[in-house]
Amino acid sequence: MTPLKLFKIFDLIRTSQLKLIEKYHPEDLMRCPIHFCLGQEALASALHFIFKKDDFVLSHHRSHAYYLAKNCPLDKMIYEFYGRAEGSSSGLTGSQELSYAYNNFHSGTILSGMFAISLGTAYAQKYLGKKGITFTVIGDVGMEEGICYETLNLASYHSLPIVFICENNKYSVHTRISERVKKNNFKQKANSFGVDYVKLKTTNILQMYQQVNKLTDKIRKKNAPIFIEFETMRYCGHVGPENDDEKFKYRIKDLAEWKNKDPIKLLEKKINISKINKIRSENEKLVEKIINDAKSKKFLDFNES
Repeated sequence: MTPLKLFKIFDLIRTSQLKLIEKYHPEDLMRCPIHFCLGQEALASALHFIFKKDDFVLSHHRSHAYYLAKNCPLDKMIYEFYGRAEGSSSGLTGSQELSYAYNNFHSGTILSGMFAISLGTAYAQKYLGKKGITFTVIGDVGMEEGICYETLNLASYHSLPIVFICENNKYSVHTRISERVKKNNFKQKANSFGVDYVKLKTTNILQMYQQVNKLTDKIRKKNAPIFIEFETMRYCGHVGPENDDEKFKYRIKDLAEWKNKDPIKLLEKKINISKINKIRSENEKLVEKIINDAKSKKFLDFNES
């Protein structure tokens, strides 16, 4: 794996988020709530080279990075946000239920819902002797839902090939994790059900890729679940393009710390600046073109819907 390959997918994800944030309100044509993943692109970028065609990826509602990492089409994602018939779900679901069934990618609005659904896809994969495994992504607050414990228990009991990923960005909307739960030890929670736990302690995407690739290789051979925690931080507001940090000033220190170690900065140090500028320019033009194309696409006929 090379820094250049990782940078290409990382920058595509980030550019898509920046451009969509820029267009959201001046146009008011994306008539669905959107949870942008700006700042949380790193792990998905590494997984882009680990996901296989037969794998299922079931994501929380901040799903754009994982959608693109699973090789789902960028144009269909943006058309979906504009509610157009050529969108990934015919313009009927918008961002919070972003899905692309052809590539086994689904996300859901219900908190922790996709975490639980992973039991079904993984059980089917094991029972039918399929090659693929299931990846499911949850946030730190999602782990406070009771269904998570039932899911971990059944995944462990049936030795299901699931990679549980917890993106811990420390906040539920504006509420810090320490203000929500007395104990937030994800290792103890996973281990109590006999599920192996790993915490990714690096923001170096090359190292992240190497670690996760080894872990998933084991799951593919051994048919057993694993729980991976990754600390991250969104740069955007909880939902929509507005910067709620400016108004509420609730994460100033956390944001400054994360931006200081932004994973993309480490990648850029390993790549020639001319290549960085070329890739970024191409990505910006691509996203801009798709956004412009989206406005001329048709809406789904009511009877068809």
